[in-house]
Amino acid sequence: MTAADHLAARVEGWARTRPDERAFTELRYRGAQCTPITMTYAQLHRAAGALAQRLRLVSEPGDRVAILCGHGLDYVAAFLACLYSDRVAVPLFPVTGSRNTARLDDVLADATPAIGLISGADAVTGPALGDAVGQMLSLPLDITASGADEPVIDTPGTELAYLQYTSGSTKTPAGVRITHVNLVTALNQLRGAIPATRDKPIVTWLPFFHDMGLVLALSLPLYSGVHGVTLAPQDFVKRPIRWLRACDEYGAGTTGSPNFGLSLAVTATTEHERAGLDLSELDVLLNGAEPIRAEALSEFTRIFAAHGFRHSAHTPGYGLAEATLSVTIAGQDDEPMSHRFERTALTRGRAEPLPAGARVDSGIALVGCGFPAGQRVAIVDPVARIERTDGAIGEIWVSGANVGAGYHENPAATADSFGATLTGSGERWLRTGDLGFLFDGQLYITGRHKDLIVVDGRNHYPSDIEATAGAAAPEVRAGHITAFGHDDGRREDLVIVAELTAGDLPDPTAVARRIRTAVATAHDVMPGTVVLVEPGRIPKTSSGKVRRGECRALYGSGRLPRLAVIGRNPPSR
Repeated sequence: MTAADHLAARVEGWARTRPDERAFTELRYRGAQCTPITMTYAQLHRAAGALAQRLRLVSEPGDRVAILCGHGLDYVAAFLACLYSDRVAVPLFPVTGSRNTARLDDVLADATPAIGLISGADAVTGPALGDAVGQMLSLPLDITASGADEPVIDTPGTELAYLQYTSGSTKTPAGVRITHVNLVTALNQLRGAIPATRDKPIVTWLPFFHDMGLVLALSLPLYSGVHGVTLAPQDFVKRPIRWLRACDEYGAGTTGSPNFGLSLAVTATTEHERAGLDLSELDVLLNGAEPIRAEALSEFTRIFAAHGFRHSAHTPGYGLAEATLSVTIAGQDDEPMSHRFERTALTRGRAEPLPAGARVDSGIALVGCGFPAGQRVAIVDPVARIERTDGAIGEIWVSGANVGAGYHENPAATADSFGATLTGSGERWLRTGDLGFLFDGQLYITGRHKDLIVVDGRNHYPSDIEATAGAAAPEVRAGHITAFGHDDGRREDLVIVAELTAGDLPDPTAVARRIRTAVATAHDVMPGTVVLVEPGRIPKTSSGKVRRGECRALYGSGRLPRLAVIGRNPPSR
């Protein structure tokens, strides 16, 4: 790969050949009013170049720079400025409350950045973080007016482009070392798998500090030379129709959302809001949730087909920060594939399609996550370290130029995850920690290896149990259920923790009892304990995933406040 292939060089090229074309638009909302703020390629190039020069004056090549800007054009310019100046970006987020301050403290202690970048109007983040960052720089309020000198792009003297901190299922931060080669490889893999990203706008609400937001939503539009449009995640959550209206108004070819975003679009938009909506230009709605729910895809299509949305636009994929982003992606024009597999066979480590005429509830519906995107994928027995045959469940291993260079300052974890080898081979693979299988060439995800629940010698997948519990109790918040194993020293028990919706409920204990009965009936395993908690009690990652490991730890230490309990009493402090 030459310097001309780098993302920074691509932006410089667009600024030279298409200076006045729209590069990026930020949609800012105040009540019902939307104000689009757009930067051309020339403006963005100048803004990134001016900020890069500021970084050169106060830091050294290879220094780490924490991006703590608000979501929008500030963030785009800040990331590019790090690439322009050969500094290592650390994509993070501004302080908005005590909960994410703790998360930032952990990451900053690990990354030890020399510089922090914040938006000009932010008077909170700097004081809240204190001396956790070497020096804080505030971006100009009007970044389009920054500097008149010709921007300079330094030739990278370090291989690293940025540290991507994983949201993970525990509180321990893990900064994945992503090189310039990794980033460019991942961008070209996306362009190869999703043709729409080469010539049509990309519109998203995905947070830029998350791997999917940074690669798909921020970097890919700039690399491909297509218009990037973004709205802040909190503006999407407040009114989900904003995302879909933006896709319509800007003619999006590609967007992305996990399951909860699709569900919000279905449940939190009205028929009046959807009137006149046209999604016929949308070719790809990329979904990399863990796991992808067939019901979420079908419900979205049911509501939005009348507005031009095609079911084939649902594009399931699988990826992780350690692989920069994508590992597998379904075909752009293919209908998403969903098969129902026999539940008992899955507990024995095999994927067998449910026979015709069998009871539907004796099977599990899984969605195919597509085909390898320019890399090798193997299903491996993690103990024997040999490849498993199609249909056999094992750990997902990945090999390709998109695989990151390891974890920041953690050689032991790097060797364990990034240095795996198959028995009898010296080739190095990435161990993802995820379990899955291959069926008809597509990858299907069953869960995380460390989250697997083993009761009486049988394997149970948390996501499957959580889906059953949610279906049995509409009083429980969707996506706020976690199942895990708890060993009390005598045996491993299944524990289910679920958040109740806000408001008074007549009998929470009856809800817990209903969940316990439904899981026992469907999975042939009796939950040892079902715990119901108030909204907000289950810890989640920045990308909305349940932190099973942290919830398990809270339960085991007796620090999980509860409204109702069925079964064995939880541990006490």
